[in-house]
Amino acid sequence: MRTQDPSSIASAPTTFWNSLMWLILAFLAFLLVTMLARGAPCWGVLLISLVVAYPLWRSLHESSLFNRRLLLTGATREGCLTRRWLWGGRIGAALRVLPAVIMALLVLTFAMRLNAHQWAILLFDALLLAVLYGVMQRQATSQIHEQMLGPYVRGWPLRWLNLGGLTLAFFALTFFVLGAPDLRQATWQTVAEQAFHAGREGVACPWIGWLVGTWEYLEQGSWALAQRYIPGLPSVEWRLAAWLLFLLQLSLFALLYTRLLLGVLTLIESRQLRVESVTGDSALSKTFILTILILAMPTFYAALRLQDLDPSQFATPAQKALNVVDPCHDRLAPPAEIVATLSTEQVQLNEAIAQRIDAEVERIFVPIEAAVDDYLDWYFTVVGEYERLAALIVGDFPQLLAAQLESHLFEATDFHAQLHTLEQTLFQDTLTQLAGVSQMVQDQIAAQAAADPCVRFALNPAALSGLERDVWRAGVAVGSGVAVAATTTAVLSQKVVAAVMAKVAAKKSMQTAAVVAAKLAAKKGGGAMAAAVGAAAVCAPSGPWALVCGLGAGVATWLAVDKIAIEIEESVSRQTMREEILEVLDEEKEALKEALRQQQTMVIGALVEQIKTTADGVFIPARDGL
Repeated sequence: MRTQDPSSIASAPTTFWNSLMWLILAFLAFLLVTMLARGAPCWGVLLISLVVAYPLWRSLHESSLFNRRLLLTGATREGCLTRRWLWGGRIGAALRVLPAVIMALLVLTFAMRLNAHQWAILLFDALLLAVLYGVMQRQATSQIHEQMLGPYVRGWPLRWLNLGGLTLAFFALTFFVLGAPDLRQATWQTVAEQAFHAGREGVACPWIGWLVGTWEYLEQGSWALAQRYIPGLPSVEWRLAAWLLFLLQLSLFALLYTRLLLGVLTLIESRQLRVESVTGDSALSKTFILTILILAMPTFYAALRLQDLDPSQFATPAQKALNVVDPCHDRLAPPAEIVATLSTEQVQLNEAIAQRIDAEVERIFVPIEAAVDDYLDWYFTVVGEYERLAALIVGDFPQLLAAQLESHLFEATDFHAQLHTLEQTLFQDTLTQLAGVSQMVQDQIAAQAAADPCVRFALNPAALSGLERDVWRAGVAVGSGVAVAATTTAVLSQKVVAAVMAKVAAKKSMQTAAVVAAKLAAKKGGGAMAAAVGAAAVCAPSGPWALVCGLGAGVATWLAVDKIAIEIEESVSRQTMREEILEVLDEEKEALKEALRQQQTMVIGALVEQIKTTADGVFIPARDGL
């Protein structure tokens, strides 16, 4: 009985030119579908994923089937029932469809984040894979059966060699050339959240956007942690090993892309992809098509580069890589004059901001201090007295005074909004002033570079043209990291109000007011009875209207007595209460100035440190992480 099905995993070896052309076409197709997937609706992304999943599925199925048949050939007899049942692998083929689709989604969403340099590496890998495939097939011809030659080469030596080489290429590009945004002054949570939202932008399908955002979340968050902790390891060897382990995460994409290309090679050898189907049998046609594909490569690369290009930044990553072998490689630290300039600007800016804070807080408190009289006007009125008596009865006397004080002093003067506006204005002005330092720093570097060219490598003058942008970018990180960690404006304003309430309530005049209110409440009953009796005596001759006359006279007498009592209390207590409230306001005004000064000093320090770290805002592990 026949048990072998050579066509399922084996076929005649393919030619080099056939492999080369289809691998180039596969790379271009992968690039195209990656671009299309970003703007495609969800159903379109699903179709694209199924197209990408097919070669991945062929590679997975071929590898599994090859290993299974090797085991069955060595462990079972020819024609036995076990071999017949397990030889075809149909159930395994069905089970690998879902993993292939998942792998397709992962490789697509990861590829959406690649830049031109990384796409160039993928193209070079496809070209190199075609060469290595032919070489390995020739080397193994003398040892492997011809019909199993392709599955053997693709299943073991070619897969692992390509995986290792592609991972190493990505590692070198990231470690020595590209690096990552400098995130040392930001918290990893903030960086990860911002990266997640930025990754989702521009992706039409929500769940694909979520996957792309998740890649960004994991990558940028881990970069923030790595930049903070790896440079602090005790030795260069430890730091290098840590960076190696950290960047090995790139091997996941290298594995997926390797599987994709190996699946294309599987389709080529199974004769599902033949160069003659495009070019015909003419050697001239084959040469023409291949030449067109090769000439198209620079065009695609240029398009990708233009897509990633920031017009305000013209420093090339290659220049940073040359620092390793350049005589100036030991001059990577910023010149002392530049650091001194930034330190001087930091001191001057702190002083200017402190003076402005003092003036602005004084301006904000002018209407608050004036509103003390409004509060006391309410306090020394009959209506105010009865509101306090009612609050005393229900046990809300302190809460009533605090609410009235806050309403007259802070809500009526719009204190919270004014303080928020002040903080925002200070932060924006700080960013603007620091960004203005860029021209002065550029002038200093230009003067030093004329005498010492190595200065150009310590602080790249071309990169400094984007310093203003980097200051604002650093401001975003500081605003979402340092300022959030510090006391926010909303909390600060509430803290001021709460402190004023507590201190005013503790003052002697306020405690006396509570005692007086309690005594007056106790005497109200006796006063009411006396007023009623007197009013009845006056109105007795009025006959039947005596009751109405007595009631009106009693109320009038009651209010007149209360009015006189309140005026007496006001003449005795108002000035003392006013002075005590103003004293508390003055204390909290100074505390608020100090809190704002500390907050702005911390923000300015973080921004200046961010500028000192690197002129171009990029963290290169080989330069900054060792």
